[in-house]
Amino acid sequence: MTSGKLGTIALGGAGAMMLVVGGLHLVAPQMMMEAPAIELTSANHHHVIRAAYGGAYLGIAALFLLGLVSRARRAFALLAVSVLFAGFAFGRLVSIVVDGLPVGLYLGVLAFELTFAILAFVANSQEAETSHR
Repeated sequence: MTSGKLGTIALGGAGAMMLVVGGLHLVAPQMMMEAPAIELTSANHHHVIRAAYGGAYLGIAALFLLGLVSRARRAFALLAVSVLFAGFAFGRLVSIVVDGLPVGLYLGVLAFELTFAILAFVANSQEAETSHR
């Protein structure tokens, strides 16, 4: 697979995930908190979820997807996927060691984050190497 296609898959997949997850946290925060069994009982709880998960994830999605439409921002967007998803995965791995296994949904998310962090890193490395030739 060419580095261009690999990068497109990494940016498109990661961007779509953050777009969907961010949008759902924004419009249906309580539904998104059902898997971890967290009940939002105040305006403050809803505020934090809509902002920290909804708004922030939508902003991250925009950053990732910008790399699909702007060649000048592609390398940065791929780096962002690598760094942000590796950071999410690291936090989940620390939690598994410290807190134990979460619900299966979050193990699936961990696999997705690791996969796309690696894809983006490899694509960025290959694209940088190709551009230096």
